[in-house]
Amino acid sequence: MTSGNIQMGPDPDQVRDALAAAVRDDPTLRERKSEQVAAELARGGYLQEEPDPVLVAEMLGVLDQDEPGNEPGEETEEASPT
Repeated sequence: MTSGNIQMGPDPDQVRDALAAAVRDDPTLRERKSEQVAAELARGGYLQEEPDPVLVAEMLGVLDQDEPGNEPGEETEEASPT
């Protein structure tokens, strides 16, 4: 039995990995609503079922943090002009 608040579906690691692959294939996914991205992950074959859009939004944030140049203390020249 599950709680009414817990949705079954892909776990966060699966969603993150699928999202990373999907964004590599189509970088414009970062600009779309999480509901659209969740549907695309299932439709595009990255996941067997559509993930929770809230989880997709969280994982997009994680991917953004994992990108090179986004480490704490590492500023770009544009952010810190001399």
